[in-house]
Amino acid sequence: MSMDEALSIYAEAAQDLASAGLSNAAGMHYNTADLCNQAAEKVLQAMYVLQHDSRAPYDHDLRALGVLVGAPTEILADLDALSPYHPSVFLEKVDAEMADDEVGGEVASDLLLKARAIMRWARPTLLATYP
Repeated sequence: MSMDEALSIYAEAAQDLASAGLSNAAGMHYNTADLCNQAAEKVLQAMYVLQHDSRAPYDHDLRALGVLVGAPTEILADLDALSPYHPSVFLEKVDAEMADDEVGGEVASDLLLKARAIMRWARPTLLATYP
């Protein structure tokens, strides 16, 4: 693992977030929520790799991973909002056919804002170490 690995993971998060925006525009609201969750996880993993030169052990609890990397309170709150949309959690409670309706456009748009905030928070730390 290395700084290059951390930046690569961060770039994957950016791709996921771009896909989330497209999914939201297409009305695929659960896909938007899931991609935002994935993007947040990848941002946190990138921060962890930068700090520890290895990937963090992870059980889909974004808050726990956020605490490990020193995320501030407002970012932890955003992580709390995103965590329920991991498929292992969300699809246990909601039928996949109803997932888009369950999330809805307003929630999906809000989750996009939260995921973008998480990326903005991490960016200066990740890019400050790049030569």
